[in-house]
Amino acid sequence: MKKWTLVIGCLAIAVALSFGPLPNHAAAADVLKWGVLIDLSGPTSDWGKNQTKGQLDAMRWINENGGINGKELQLIVIDDGYDTSKGVAGYNRLVDSEKVPGLYIQSTGTTITLAKKIVADGVATIAASFTSKFQDPQKTPFSFFVSPSYGTMGRIALKWIRTTWKDSSRNPKIVYLYPDNNYGRDILAVCNDYAKKIGVDVGPDQVINWPTKDATVQLTNMSRYNPDYAYITSTAMNGAVILKNAKALGLKTKFISNIRNFEESLITLSGGAAEGTYGVHPIAPYGAVVPGMKKVVESHEKWHPGEIGTNVYVEGWVNILCAAEALKIADNAGNLTPAGIRDAFEQFRSFDTGGLAPPLTFTKTDHRASMAAKMYQIQGGKIMPVSDWIELPRDMEYFGK
Repeated sequence: MKKWTLVIGCLAIAVALSFGPLPNHAAAADVLKWGVLIDLSGPTSDWGKNQTKGQLDAMRWINENGGINGKELQLIVIDDGYDTSKGVAGYNRLVDSEKVPGLYIQSTGTTITLAKKIVADGVATIAASFTSKFQDPQKTPFSFFVSPSYGTMGRIALKWIRTTWKDSSRNPKIVYLYPDNNYGRDILAVCNDYAKKIGVDVGPDQVINWPTKDATVQLTNMSRYNPDYAYITSTAMNGAVILKNAKALGLKTKFISNIRNFEESLITLSGGAAEGTYGVHPIAPYGAVVPGMKKVVESHEKWHPGEIGTNVYVEGWVNILCAAEALKIADNAGNLTPAGIRDAFEQFRSFDTGGLAPPLTFTKTDHRASMAAKMYQIQGGKIMPVSDWIELPRDMEYFGK
């Protein structure tokens, strides 16, 4: 196979990815650009590399199967190292120099920093930051993401805890473990309020920053509260350290990982310490028996033989399948502008990804893609579902908060 090298980042770092020969260079009018602003070298780069691999493979599959109305989809990938200043510079390059009508942004901090500029520029975005702050089109009309919000998934986990709790003599107890950044703090207010409403007691927060080298002190502090559950907001590279330390301490607390921590690489990175832990997730695990998984697995095995597939890779596919659908709708309408792409997303009604994600819906007044996720557990080194879809009402109590 030929190596395809993409130029990424303002420092012109190159990432070599295994792909076959590119199609012949199409005329500019026959190329649809989409930007990708992601961490390939910083504290969340383990996640970013799998996400990018999934997005690029989805792009290649689309182009090899007719493109978007016959046009070639071209992803322009920039590494921001999970650094807000680099993220802002990368955004400016994508929008001002590359003239992308839309892009994907990973970092919560970068997305929040750019929120007003994105509105002013009128650029359609898909975020990896699943903060509910980007779900209200009155405030962020060009922002979308393909999942329930972090807060919604946190509430789904709390609902599962409450409904499966068997001890009638007391409430279940939970603590939150997170890095002290916008991403880490995002769910706290909503989940603390919801926990109080449904009868789950919340103990002292434990801040575990990145890169996580050791969490023994925080876990020891946590153990004094003796929580039944601990909810980890992190990434697998960092969260694996938490689970290793917890196992070494012999803690009996049940750990629940958020979407960014709960992935297949957590199993290997934790050296088995993730066994028996839980996660809340709307994306199908790699290899799940759902109709849309066939092309995902076939592509991964063909283009990355011997490598481990992850649900982050699957999420990369979902992001690009959604972007491609919006671009197709906008192209059919003769309006391949950011506003046309926004209008296209707002036409999604139970958009079907073949079971890779729940059906996705956006409207002009509500950019919540979905309110559903499943609870999973790592059993025998595999991610296994322990619930069906748990769906919260699409009410307004926590909308945009």
